[in-house]
Amino acid sequence: FADSQYDAAVADLEGVLQSGRGRLDPTTIAVLEENLALIDRAIDEARQALETDPASTYVSRHLIQTRRAKLDLLRHATALTTDFN
Repeated sequence: FADSQYDAAVADLEGVLQSGRGRLDPTTIAVLEENLALIDRAIDEARQALETDPASTYVSRHLIQTRRAKLDLLRHATALTTDFN
């Protein structure tokens, strides 16, 4: 994902999650928010590391994997908001 595509995908999923938030248990929401905050910190740290060492394949891969982890978590979380029928 390019940054703009990634940002758009995250924004879309966060919007769905926000609109379905009332269907989730408060404990589930707290866990999701905590995990998303951890992932966001890891993404920020990887981006900062790449500014210092743009040629680092390790950090680049780590950033890609962490961004995927965020998308996966958001996808699973949004699925939880629609599984209630």
